[in-house]
Amino acid sequence: ILIVGNSITRHGPKEDIGWHGDWGMSASALEKDYVHRLYAMLKENGYDVYLRISQTAEWERNFLKDDVLSNYDEDREFDADVLIFRLGENVLSEDKPHIKEPLNQFVNHICPNGKVIFTTCFWRNAEVDNAITAVAQERGDELVDCCFSKDKKNMALGQFEHYGVSIHPSDPGMEEIAKALFNQLKVSLY
Repeated sequence: ILIVGNSITRHGPKEDIGWHGDWGMSASALEKDYVHRLYAMLKENGYDVYLRISQTAEWERNFLKDDVLSNYDEDREFDADVLIFRLGENVLSEDKPHIKEPLNQFVNHICPNGKVIFTTCFWRNAEVDNAITAVAQERGDELVDCCFSKDKKNMALGQFEHYGVSIHPSDPGMEEIAKALFNQLKVSLY
């Protein structure tokens, strides 16, 4: 399983904003982020899987550049059986109207042969969510709604001084993402 994502998936330490982890931002520990919770759920239920985590926030900000896909050749070589697309929050406002076709090209590049599970954004983002939904529907792929920020307990509000860190998923928010993906994977993996 290849998981492509942004800071919600993995973010290295950034002292100037008070983030010291190297896992999904705002989770209290590595084993509490959605990737590691999902992996634990799969293992506990007898699925023998190997996960590759790809931090692809750069794609979100640069998907209109001609050479951006070559940055993800290693993800393509991984030859995933399943791709989980957990991106969208960092798309620049001026780029949002142009995301649909590059999104399709990106997914085709990194996972030409496997099943794809798309997710909506954690924070409701109508323009990006609509493009993700349209691509998933046109391709016949799965879509999981991951807009869990509407419930404040799913954000790490008050746990971090920096606002940008504190609006990321809390442990309960990470758990919600993991459960939603696990429920879809149970169907996709048979």
